[in-house]
Amino acid sequence: MVFLFVVSMIRSQTLDFRPEWAFGVNAGVNLSRVAFIPRIPQVLLVQENGGFTARYISEKNCGILVELNYSLRGWKERQDTIMNFNHYSRSLSYLELPVLTHFYFDLGKGARIVLNIGSQIGYNVGEKVLEKEIIPSPYDGESYIPRYYDDDYRVQHKFDYGIAGGLGLEVRTGIGHFILEGRYYYGLSDVFNNTRADVFLNSHNQVITIKLSYLMKRQSGTKHTPFPLNNE
Repeated sequence: MVFLFVVSMIRSQTLDFRPEWAFGVNAGVNLSRVAFIPRIPQVLLVQENGGFTARYISEKNCGILVELNYSLRGWKERQDTIMNFNHYSRSLSYLELPVLTHFYFDLGKGARIVLNIGSQIGYNVGEKVLEKEIIPSPYDGESYIPRYYDDDYRVQHKFDYGIAGGLGLEVRTGIGHFILEGRYYYGLSDVFNNTRADVFLNSHNQVITIKLSYLMKRQSGTKHTPFPLNNE
């Protein structure tokens, strides 16, 4: 009896479910750094992120989310006026493709909690030095200039890959779906070469993204039912 009750509850919740396509755009800000070894003291570099979104919900509470974004990442060294360190920041431009498993949990009245987890690849399409200020040492009138400050020291591994996960709130209205999401990306590849003769042993992208997405729904006309119905 308990089994039959559980089956009837699952069936009643899924009878009205239809697979759903949704397409739209997203835009937000990146707070990025690069995990260097040897370590470089940094603050988060704030830049832009935006692109296109496609989502397919194939099962109740589960689907897939794909984006194609233009993303500005990079790093900014922490300024230390006491020690009189040099000031430096560099922006790295990427085309990125997150492919994420999408989960949602209804809160009622058109609101949902959304969870996106999966992998992401990217390709570096440019870079720009935002700040390079060499401050002379107060002791000898000279300053040590790190090797990566050189204009010829550019991104050496353009292909980037890693893992991403995000949590957000979706509001579904008559004019479309609005999603506010916070997402974290951890790069598994290095930006620069990492042999003993190179400057860095590790140089992984790390990005926190806060974004707002707008999606237009295109619902399938076929209801999804996990159990066959008798034709009477």
